[in-house]
Amino acid sequence: MQDAKDPHSSVGLSARCRGLWSECVFDNMANLWTCDIPISYLSEHSAVLVITRALVILTGIFCLGAVPCLIAGMKCTKLISEQVHQKYKFSLAAGTLFFLGGLSGAIAVLCYAVDTVQKYRLEVSLGIPGVTYELGYSYWMAAAGTICTCVTGILLIVASCASTRTPRRWRRHPRVCLPPASQRKGTYL
Repeated sequence: MQDAKDPHSSVGLSARCRGLWSECVFDNMANLWTCDIPISYLSEHSAVLVITRALVILTGIFCLGAVPCLIAGMKCTKLISEQVHQKYKFSLAAGTLFFLGGLSGAIAVLCYAVDTVQKYRLEVSLGIPGVTYELGYSYWMAAAGTICTCVTGILLIVASCASTRTPRRWRRHPRVCLPPASQRKGTYL
């Protein structure tokens, strides 16, 4: 969240930003950022904030888990045996993990947006002077990231399912990323 333009506030001497983990103030006179980091992330917080934090952590876990599966499922790597069926399983697992990560990230972004908009409307409706908050650039970057992660997961799932349904006569010469046997020097991953 970042400062909204409030007609009741004084001259813009400072700007505030509040995120999931801390709150920062930028002093225009001193040209200095000051951040308040809580002593404990487990202290008393609203349920929405705790759920959003948990979903963000879950998104990271899903996406980090998807990367090794994605690398193992690529046609041009030799981390697992040459059996195409196993590689498709890894690609399908990577797609599923990316989709679940994007879905949990989208829920977190939505919860954060609803909480921010509710706080903003409450402060405006009560006519509370001072700092009010609105969605900042980092929110929109997070929303774009979750959309890209969901799309990545869906594309991997569709590509894996479409590849396993290809008739056998078309799978005689699978496309691979390896050069011809006469040009191979050394080993691949």
